[in-house]
Amino acid sequence: MNTQAHAIFNLALLGRKQHPEWNPLIIWGALIPDLAMFSFYALLIGICIPDSQIWREEYYRPFWQNVFDLFNSIPLALIGVALMLRFKRTGLALLFASVVLHCLEDLPLHVDDGHRHFWPLSQFRFESPISYWDPNHYGNIAAPIEIVLALLVSIYVFNRVRSRWTKGLLIFSNAFSLLMLLYFVF
Repeated sequence: MNTQAHAIFNLALLGRKQHPEWNPLIIWGALIPDLAMFSFYALLIGICIPDSQIWREEYYRPFWQNVFDLFNSIPLALIGVALMLRFKRTGLALLFASVVLHCLEDLPLHVDDGHRHFWPLSQFRFESPISYWDPNHYGNIAAPIEIVLALLVSIYVFNRVRSRWTKGLLIFSNAFSLLMLLYFVF
């Protein structure tokens, strides 16, 4: 899934109108699993490695796969949830819960580019028949569905969040998503 969709869905599922102070933590939790990938991409593009090499070769190198899997580990995030609940840190528990949701949302939408979501307990990597981006694996259907769902859920989330910052992020994210939808349609 696209990163902004994770943030929108996770706010809808975990956010509480009476606790707007938790929203930034939920958003950060939705972003954390993809931060390693963004850093990886920025680093490699910064040293002038072409996009095609980044996504066809470098992405699949064992070092990078281990880094990505660390940030996408459901067991590690669940330990974070349990520890934060134990120490009565609800906001931080929601951050880790948002990481777990991100991973669960990704599971059905990655073909050969998914992660070992159960690392370090297992080396298993689920390969879905559906991709959120690859047209060879229904990405031309999944991507527009994801965008439309995120737009619809945004209406619900927009009415629940109080902060101008969060509302602004929703508007920006949806404008970007609409551009992506127009790209897929036309």
